[in-house]
Amino acid sequence: MPKPVDLSSPASRREALRMVDVGDPRPHHAMLREIFDLERTWREGRDSGESDEYEQIYVTAFLLFLIGDPADSPRLYAAKFRTGDMDLGIGFDAQAIFGAGRHGTLRWLSENGYTDERAHLSEWLSQAEDPKIEDWARQVRDYFYSPNGVLLLDEL
Repeated sequence: MPKPVDLSSPASRREALRMVDVGDPRPHHAMLREIFDLERTWREGRDSGESDEYEQIYVTAFLLFLIGDPADSPRLYAAKFRTGDMDLGIGFDAQAIFGAGRHGTLRWLSENGYTDERAHLSEWLSQAEDPKIEDWARQVRDYFYSPNGVLLLDEL
């Protein structure tokens, strides 16, 4: 079980993300959820941050995608489709919502009362699956991580 880490600032959250093994982020699932929520709050708050801090929510979403827990899909959906932050609404890739797979995610949403989200995502899948989710995952991994799994974000 990972020990608690400081997540109070964007810089500390970035350092926490460096601790997560992209090959198996599951041991850090709870921390990743917390980082995601803190990054979203920070993005939608008055202080929109500086430099490259904006990418941290995308890295965290990708790691949650890799974990594949459908219970994360409402959190990721809200960041894409229920945000007041224009950059987040445009820049957040909806593919991240489907870590449990297309059918698994849609089934979980339906079984847990997220019928509006399920309907919207079903429509999105029928129209906007470019790039395909599998291709998207490879592209995001290559963008944020070196071939040997080192996070490529610079220190803040």
